Amino acid sequence: MHDIPDFAINRRTLPDGTELAFVREGAGGVPLLMLHGWPSTKRIFYRNIGPLAQAGFDVIAPDASGWGDSPLSPHGYPDPVRSVHQFIDLMTLLGHERWVLAAYDFGSFSALDMVNRFPERVIRQLIWNPMVPFLPDIYEQAGCGGDLMKENLSLSSHITDHGADPDGFAGRLADDEARRAYVRGFYQGRVWRDGGPVLRLAAEGSFDDEAADFHAEPFGDAESFRASINYYAALLQPELLYAPPLIAQRVGTETMFLYGEADQIIGRIVTRRAEVAYDRIVGPFIVEGGGHFLSWERPGIVNGALISLCRDLLKGGRP
Repeated sequence: MHDIPDFAINRRTLPDGTELAFVREGAGGVPLLMLHGWPSTKRIFYRNIGPLAQAGFDVIAPDASGWGDSPLSPHGYPDPVRSVHQFIDLMTLLGHERWVLAAYDFGSFSALDMVNRFPERVIRQLIWNPMVPFLPDIYEQAGCGGDLMKENLSLSSHITDHGADPDGFAGRLADDEARRAYVRGFYQGRVWRDGGPVLRLAAEGSFDDEAADFHAEPFGDAESFRASINYYAALLQPELLYAPPLIAQRVGTETMFLYGEADQIIGRIVTRRAEVAYDRIVGPFIVEGGGHFLSWERPGIVNGALISLCRDLLKGGRP
C-alpha cells in the first residue's frame, strides 16, 4: 500500500464568486504555488507538499475551478487563462503578493501566462515537461524548429477528442468507472491514436494500479471530467479563453527547467527550445527514471530542485 498523506482540504471563495479547494501546509514560509495539469489534480503534489513545507515553504496546491474538490465556477467551464486570474486572487486572499511557481502540462500554460501577464507577482519558477512559449520562427533560426501542438497531434488524437466536441466526448464515457479507466491509461500507458503503439507519459512502473486509481478517482465525476477537458476546448477554440493568452513571447522570469526523459508524448526537443525562450534559465536538466509526472515519479528530484532554486529565500524567510 502507498503511504499517501491525508491533507486537510481548505476552501476560499474568490471575489468573482468562484470557490477553489486547495491544500496548504507551512503557512508563514516562502509562498509556493503548485499548478497541476491534465489528467491530474492537486493530488499529483501529495509527495511534495509535506517535505517542501518542512523545508520552509508555504505550499499552496489548488484544484483548478471545476476540477477535483473545486466546484464549477458560476462563470462556467474553466480555461487556463481565467484560472490564472483565479489563482492570483487565491494567493492574494491568503496574504501573498509574490510567490514561487511550480508547474507542468496545462499548469505550465497557466504559469506561462502568469509570468508574462503578472511578472511582478512571480519570484521564480520550476517547470517540467511543460508547454514552452510559442516562438516557431525563433526556434527555426536556432535549429530546434517545430510546433509542439502539431507534434502532439501527430502522435495522439486526445487533443481533438477532448477539445473539438467536449460535450460529445464526455457523453461517450458512460459512467464513473469508464471515466476513471480512461484516465488511468494516461498514467499507465495507452494507444494514443487508432492503430498506433502503446506510448507512455510516465516511466514504466511509476504508477501501479493503486496509484493510478488514486489520481483517476476525481475524474469519475461527470461534471468534473467535463470541466477539466474544457482546457482542451479553449486550446482549439481560442474564443473560449477568458483573454488572449500571453504565450508567444520570451520569458524573463528566472526559470529552472526539468525534463522527465521517459515522456513519449512531449519530446526532448522542448529542452532545446527552452534554452532559446527563457532568458534566465537554470538547466535544462534531464531526469532519468521519470516522465511527465515528475512531482509524483521523482519527488525527491522536484523537492530538491525547488529547495536549491530558492535557497536564498528559504534562508531569509518570506519575501
